[in-house]
Parts: sequence; C-alpha cells; structure tokens
Amino acid sequence: MKAYDYLVVGAGLFGAVFAHEAALRGKTIQVIEKRDHIAGNIYTHEVDGIQVHQYGAHIFHTSGA
Repeated sequence: MKAYDYLVVGAGLFGAVFAHEAALRGKTIQVIEKRDHIAGNIYTHEVDGIQVHQYGAHIFHTSGA
C-alpha cells in the first residue's frame, strides 16, 4: 500500500485547493471524490457556449466580521 501525507475526501472548493497547495509544498496527497468531476457544488459545464451551474447558483455568506 502506498503512503500519503494527506487523504483528502472530496474535491470540492476546499479539498481541491488544499490538495493543490499541499502539493506545491512537496506533500503527497490522495484525493477521493464520489462524483465524476472536481469542484463540488460550484461545478459548471458548458451549454451552447454558456457556463451553467450544475447544482444551481451558490452564494458564499460570511459573518461580515
């Protein structure tokens, strides 16, 4: 069995960015994702030249603090 520094479950926004940043720092990462694409709920695909949100529009809420 191959050893990794990190196991990332889910290749959504956080998982994909974390894996990328860790790899830039020389870490080995295994990413597992149940869907057939990365980006999680912010995934888009092209329809007639237009990027369409697969899972509907998403708004990122913050506390403002």
